[in-house]
Amino acid sequence: MKKAVVPSPKFHRLAVTVLALLVSGMALATDNPSNAVIAQYMRATKAGAGTPTPAPADPYPLMAAGWGTELGGGFMASRWAEDWSGMGTSGAVPPLKTILLGNRSSLTLSAEARFRYVAARNVRLQPSDDLAQGQLRAVLGADLRVNPNLRFYGELGSGQVNDDRDTATANFQNALSLQQLFVDVRGHAGGFLVGMMAGRQEFADGPRQLISLSDGPNLHRTWNGVRLYANGSRYRFSAFDFRATRLGRNGFDEEISQGERLRGVSASFIVTPGAGPNTYLDPFWIHSDNPFLRLGGVAGIDNRDTVGARLWGRRGKVGFDWTVARQSGNSINECRIEAWGLFAIQSLELSDSGWKPRLTSHVDMATGGGAYATGEIRDFNPLYASSNYLGEGQFLGLTNLLLVAPGISITPSAGTTLSLEYGYALRMDTSDAAFGAGMRPFPGTEHVAGRHIGNLSRVNIAWAPRASVAVNFSLEYLDPGRVLKSANLPSGSHAYLGTTYRY
Repeated sequence: MKKAVVPSPKFHRLAVTVLALLVSGMALATDNPSNAVIAQYMRATKAGAGTPTPAPADPYPLMAAGWGTELGGGFMASRWAEDWSGMGTSGAVPPLKTILLGNRSSLTLSAEARFRYVAARNVRLQPSDDLAQGQLRAVLGADLRVNPNLRFYGELGSGQVNDDRDTATANFQNALSLQQLFVDVRGHAGGFLVGMMAGRQEFADGPRQLISLSDGPNLHRTWNGVRLYANGSRYRFSAFDFRATRLGRNGFDEEISQGERLRGVSASFIVTPGAGPNTYLDPFWIHSDNPFLRLGGVAGIDNRDTVGARLWGRRGKVGFDWTVARQSGNSINECRIEAWGLFAIQSLELSDSGWKPRLTSHVDMATGGGAYATGEIRDFNPLYASSNYLGEGQFLGLTNLLLVAPGISITPSAGTTLSLEYGYALRMDTSDAAFGAGMRPFPGTEHVAGRHIGNLSRVNIAWAPRASVAVNFSLEYLDPGRVLKSANLPSGSHAYLGTTYRY
């Protein structure tokens, strides 16, 4: 018989603290709009925030407000960002989805279940290392809104795999984890919605080449600390100071990693005049401390400052998302860091009717090279990049890379999207290795000549019959180029079929 999973004393103390905060916060001040923008926002809140969908009300455009990716129908990739409080009396929500507690208090329950079947050949280009695995994500969340100024959010998550359970990492195989538990206190000052989120939380405010939820694994990445935000009608600001959550494989055995830290500031400005399609400029500074970095066969502490800006938006039929970032600091053996990355995503709508074809492309450049002997490292660190950006197969990483990837996307029906992409990958510095995701060098590539790493082909199909249900299929194939062939590394493939249900 399995031993029962018992919450740790740390969890009990945390729960008691949250309960105390809940009781003390009941009497927080109510809304006090100070100008036309906030007044409009508050009128929407009073009329029913999130009506007729659970999309959160915000003075700044939601897609750029820093709350993460919108999934359609008001659903968000981070479920804490949704606001169902105005839908409790609409009759448009499932039973028990939003429970009215009197006055302006409400309790929202959420759940998410994702099942994927993954088949991979030569995982991470290791010959004969194949994978056939079912993967399950199960998440349960609760959002308690005491009033418009105070709320508490908690989330439990479990990840399961049906094969290789003993070797799967804790973000894939996990009995039960306290994924999130934070308090969000907000109010209004001048023309801004201002607030503070304190506790364990998901965070994805930044370019996805640097900051993401890590949606590929069964459990999302979470952080512990404080996030401050101030959102106005045409610009917003954010500051954060986090320490990483290190997951265990059993029940409630995650820990706060004091050494792995992420802090910084970010902002967003609407740089186009008037209403309509906007262009956003998002400057950022991120300081990262990673005591577990491995590079060139050596492990040590990596302390980096990443400074840059993202310019993105849509003008007519053209969409664009451009990011430039420079990294400095000190890495293993106190080597000086001098690295940079440039990521340019473009799309061109060929037709707004029929299958709505779009030409797509992205060009990614990230430096590599340097040597411990000279005291300088030029390897770009993608920090906590999206696992999906260059593919769940993890064949390529944003280090010592030049990738040119044209593609095409079509929409055969309202809920279906098919995209194809072909990427041509080179290494920037021929004296350095070729890298997979996570700054993982391919063995032997640092000793061979040539620039051509390989060609990465990707096919993605997404079908959403309704807002709460999504079906995805992905196929990736890396055809080795001169660099990989010279190091006797094989081709690799990765495919998955998955379905997600959100409640």
